[in-house]
Amino acid sequence: DYGVDKTDSTHYISVKDNGIGISPKYQKFIFEKFYRVSEKDTHNYKGLGLGLYYTKQIIIAHGGSISVKSEASKGSVFTIKIPVS
Repeated sequence: DYGVDKTDSTHYISVKDNGIGISPKYQKFIFEKFYRVSEKDTHNYKGLGLGLYYTKQIIIAHGGSISVKSEASKGSVFTIKIPVS
């Protein structure tokens, strides 16, 4: 699922998934380069730990920010804030 909203100064884009979720103790690390959550049930998911890092770098380059709200086993919601030009 996704949603888009706009104020006079900011665009908001939210993306929701129904995935495995991210435990709060790992959320502060997920945007770091090469970081992958090391829980026993996540080893079957492939990746290099670059996708969220590059996403954040692109958003920062546009003057924005990205955040996550998530619970293990309940999916995640990523929210992007980009200033209106």
